[in-house]
Amino acid sequence: MNPLAIVVPVIVAVVLLAIRMYVLMRVRHKRQRENRQEAERLKYMVVAYRSLAGSFTPATGEHRAQLEEALADVVLFGTIKQVEMAAPCVQALIRGETVEYQPLIEELRADLRNQLGLDPIPETLSLPHAGPGRSPRPWRGEGAGEGGRGGGGGGARQRQGGGPA
Repeated sequence: MNPLAIVVPVIVAVVLLAIRMYVLMRVRHKRQRENRQEAERLKYMVVAYRSLAGSFTPATGEHRAQLEEALADVVLFGTIKQVEMAAPCVQALIRGETVEYQPLIEELRADLRNQLGLDPIPETLSLPHAGPGRSPRPWRGEGAGEGGRGGGGGGARQRQGGGPA
């Protein structure tokens, strides 16, 4: 019996197995990276939503930094539709005009509920207009190994006025 008749199929099988393992590993790493990116995006969008819709009372001048940061997060992490809705809010805020956040808040709420796998809020349910009239709440799970938000990094964010958001 020819030894090559045994060795060649074994070598081919080993090479094909190695290629398969490499491809599967690359696919798994890509999927994990996408999941981490989506989770980070979701965190920022939840914080932006809470900052914009954190209360059912109107915003005051002391909320400007909070609003600017929330709108910046929407512009950075939001969908194209959300960015298009945030742009007029940013322009009105810069001009010192009254800002109508409600359409953006409703879009953020719908998108976040969808991403979290929650049912949409029925249109028959009437919610009062939400707005940024109270101090933002802290991140949940803060201090559980998540980094601070200094210098453009990710993780829990610090707010002006001392203390975590």
